[in-house]
Amino acid sequence: MTAIDFQKMRKELILLYERFLKNPESESIKEEFMIYGEEFGKITVLNDYLKSMPVPKDIFSGLCGLSMISDQGWFEDKDKIFTKEIIFNKSKKILEELKKQDKE
Repeated sequence: MTAIDFQKMRKELILLYERFLKNPESESIKEEFMIYGEEFGKITVLNDYLKSMPVPKDIFSGLCGLSMISDQGWFEDKDKIFTKEIIFNKSKKILEELKKQDKE
């Protein structure tokens, strides 16, 4: 099993969220969110099954936030759960927490 580099993932999530908040209507960021979410989003289930909760809280929120943005309101109207204002504000909070936990 390959170790997960959470610090690298945190930096990648910071860049994704910064790009989204600067240009939330960008089609390219939509694609990046979907690709990143598909590639890494499944690791959040580790916290559901393991008492040690190996995925740091900020990374967990960041990965779950990708789904919130791409699937539940910003880019897709069919499953609209959140308003764009709520999504934007939650994204800012997620970015703040990721930056706070960034060690480099």
